[in-house]
Amino acid sequence: MKHFLGNNRFLSYVSFVILASLFLLEIYYASPYAATWDQVDFALALDRYDLLAMQPHFPGYPYFILGGMFVHAFVDNPAKALSIFNVVAMFSATVPIVLLVKKYLSTAAALFISALIQSASYVMVIAAQPMSDGAALAALWWYWWSVEWARERDKWQRQLLPLAFFSLLMGIRLSYAPFAVAILFLWYEDWKKHRSVRRIVCFLTAAAFFQFIWITAVAATEGSFQSFFKLALSFTSGHFEEWGGTAANDGQPLWERVIHFFFYNILWTGIASQNVILLFLYMVVWTAIWRSRKFLFPRWLLVSGFVYFLWALFAQNIEKPRHILPLVHLVLLYGWTCYVRHHLSMYRWSIALAVLAVQFVTGTWHLREQALQLPATYQLAYDLRDSRENFVLYTWEETRVLQYLDVDFPHKDVLHFSFFLQDKENYRHVKIYMTDHVVKGFQAQGISLSRHVRKVKIYRSSTLADPVYGNITLYEWMN
Repeated sequence: MKHFLGNNRFLSYVSFVILASLFLLEIYYASPYAATWDQVDFALALDRYDLLAMQPHFPGYPYFILGGMFVHAFVDNPAKALSIFNVVAMFSATVPIVLLVKKYLSTAAALFISALIQSASYVMVIAAQPMSDGAALAALWWYWWSVEWARERDKWQRQLLPLAFFSLLMGIRLSYAPFAVAILFLWYEDWKKHRSVRRIVCFLTAAAFFQFIWITAVAATEGSFQSFFKLALSFTSGHFEEWGGTAANDGQPLWERVIHFFFYNILWTGIASQNVILLFLYMVVWTAIWRSRKFLFPRWLLVSGFVYFLWALFAQNIEKPRHILPLVHLVLLYGWTCYVRHHLSMYRWSIALAVLAVQFVTGTWHLREQALQLPATYQLAYDLRDSRENFVLYTWEETRVLQYLDVDFPHKDVLHFSFFLQDKENYRHVKIYMTDHVVKGFQAQGISLSRHVRKVKIYRSSTLADPVYGNITLYEWMN
């Protein structure tokens, strides 16, 4: 076994088979459902791009929507078109992964590590959804490679490529902005060599120009830059002060937030995909890495990753682990490169292959579940759609999905208990239903509902794919 695994040709063959299989499976099981508010925003944007109507929401994600529109020309379902675009983009990231790892290992080993990274189960699931995370992670890999490529030779032309890729990244997912730290490292190194203000000014101008391309395009759809920036301020204010789930509006103690973010989001969900066997295998891998001589990656990559860690911890909604995808891939890149670069015994090769196999099977199972099982929001919509009773449904964010599905029963999103008390008077002679998110929202406002609600039904789907609305409980209001 050791002889075969040490053979570069055999290792390359295994890696190619795994990567090709992953690509085909992810295409086949690309999610056809727009099951959350954000996913509906993106799906609707393929037919009519309008930020004011939240199709999509700010900042517009123009490159992601453009890619989805291209696939939509061949795939009727807009949600599935976006999912397929994500899968294709993520598959392209194999190239920069291999190019980066080749600086330290053989091509065959680099391919094997790329297979280990691309088969990360949780990333597979999220990348096959109609969200911008998959395409953004792919663009991030190309950006990382371009930064290292620019550092290899002292040519100013090379520094334009990272600026172009960073603009592409921002036009796909603005929340990856902290990775701009890598460009600052580039400019600092250039300054140490040349001490040229002119060069830095040129780089700043080029960076602004590349960002100006997508910002201008989105602003044009809103009529003017003034409208665009007004929308930006409104969205940013809401994200950090009201509904964004950041540290500023979460109300959760900092120590609880840190523990949840690190152990639940990154380790248990992001790396282990909530699989005990996979978590155990990774513990074995990390033990082997810890005992080995440490290996230092480029400082710019580690520092930019740490800055994003802080950003995701404090400025993102930790109820949605998908925000940690770049951190998962960074940990896997560093860990597997350390693991493989040392002489591997048959035992250590066996562990690596076991991780690859378990990740592949786990990811495939979750992909299949996500693609074939109706999301809980869809189950709720179809179940009530077929009901013959007269009723009204009060929801939280589920109402966006109900609008997308064009259900014919009355439904309203309600955030405040005072509004609910007033509005329900319009429905005295019909049943009043509400979802568990409404109930929890009222309870957070200090309202006791134990005497007023009765559990009717629970709708279940994958909580790995959607931890917030993977399970929905329907309640009836009792006067």
